[in-house]
Amino acid sequence: MGIARRGGNKTFNCMKKLLSVLIVYWSVVGCSINPATGKQDFVLMSEAQEISIGKKYHSQIIQETQPYDNKDLQAYVQRIGDSLAKESHRPNLFYRFTVLDSADINAFALPGGYIYINRGLMSYLSSEEELAAVLGHEIGHVTARHSVRQQSQSQLLGVISAAIEMNSGQSVGQLANIASGALLSGYGREMELEADDLGAQYMHVTGYSAQGMMSVLTVLKDQEVYSKEVAERRGQKATGYHGLFASHPSNDKRLKKILNEVKRTPIIKEKVMTTSYLDKINGMVFGDSEGAGVRRGSEFFHGSLDVYLSSPNDWEIVNTSNNLIFSSPQGKAILRMSLEDLNFRETPQEYMRRISPDFYNGNKMNINNHEAFVALSKRSGKIFRLGVVFREKKVYQFVGYVKDNDYEIDRFDDSFLQIIKSFDNLDVRGRELSKSLRLKKYVTSESDSYKSLATESNIPFDAEQQLRLLNGDYPDKPLIVGKEIKLVE
Repeated sequence: MGIARRGGNKTFNCMKKLLSVLIVYWSVVGCSINPATGKQDFVLMSEAQEISIGKKYHSQIIQETQPYDNKDLQAYVQRIGDSLAKESHRPNLFYRFTVLDSADINAFALPGGYIYINRGLMSYLSSEEELAAVLGHEIGHVTARHSVRQQSQSQLLGVISAAIEMNSGQSVGQLANIASGALLSGYGREMELEADDLGAQYMHVTGYSAQGMMSVLTVLKDQEVYSKEVAERRGQKATGYHGLFASHPSNDKRLKKILNEVKRTPIIKEKVMTTSYLDKINGMVFGDSEGAGVRRGSEFFHGSLDVYLSSPNDWEIVNTSNNLIFSSPQGKAILRMSLEDLNFRETPQEYMRRISPDFYNGNKMNINNHEAFVALSKRSGKIFRLGVVFREKKVYQFVGYVKDNDYEIDRFDDSFLQIIKSFDNLDVRGRELSKSLRLKKYVTSESDSYKSLATESNIPFDAEQQLRLLNGDYPDKPLIVGKEIKLVE
């Protein structure tokens, strides 16, 4: 009994101090009326601070991902966004809408009215109404101050964590940190639905049909299904779509209820479409940008680096921001290529010895007039194929490995070496093929099918599935004669 009483006093003192901290904290910042919902929200940030954070991170985002180089398209998206923002709950803000030169299928918002949509997502939209649905949803996140509310919750849990640690030890504080991370891992279903509701309202008042929300949801769910198929083929863990509408099932009853309620409100004005969405994105870059290098089937072309590489026909090339990845069927073997500056006057063999002193079976090579060195290395019981190619004060590093111990490296090493040995400068053909693929508006005829159009397409892999995704006919809808669709050339 005595032990329990002492523990109770300790807990009481802990909670008393914690409560004191929270009362002081709350009294300093108070609570705020949400401009979009009219409800009281716990926020620890003024509107001026919110805008300041948006400015800060906007400059970082623009440095990391360049805006898409098309003034007309940027102006078009800004005009659509402005028409929605003017009808929002925070029309006093200057909203800045930016199309980013990224193939990723995403859109997002920063505090203070900074909203972004990747050209990758715009490629798969088919109407201005769908574009308005995406922008309206992101405006909803801004007007409801979702990021501000998240950060406030994070700060509150940080205070709780610190107070608990003072009295109960670090382990309990770590639990609070874990809770904080779980709470703030994403906007969550409630905030996403709230953004849908607000976005649908802004669309409706502006004159768009709120049904565009469901159309965009279909586009993203098709992408999710396709992405799972690709992940399985690469031997990767399938992951769901993270971002816009991420928490909605395809038959979301709550979202349908929101849209039905919006529809009951009389439309004040009908939106008159003065331009065709497909005309606006006609000629837009699809997939890899020229600056990141372009994949065409089993070949890779990088114009600014003047680099060519190829892989076995049944391998897949994956272009990321940091690596070029060559993946065997089912992802059983992986070869990664990365680029680094050379800082010392040394041979490829000396470079290899410096970065991987445990190498063996090394061979000096001349790969298309470039100094190179290849070797094997064993780390943690796993064998790696290593390769370095020197060119113009830069070193191209290759690391190949098999994913499971069931597959010996000998089964794939010839393919690893084939890819490394393909390293070369671009020829006349290569310089032409290093240019980005672009969308092209096309009207279908009776002789067309997705299969025949895919055969003529330059899409590097899964051409038929990609064309279906681009035009809302995934996975097996028939092609309608006379329909305006998007091709890739």
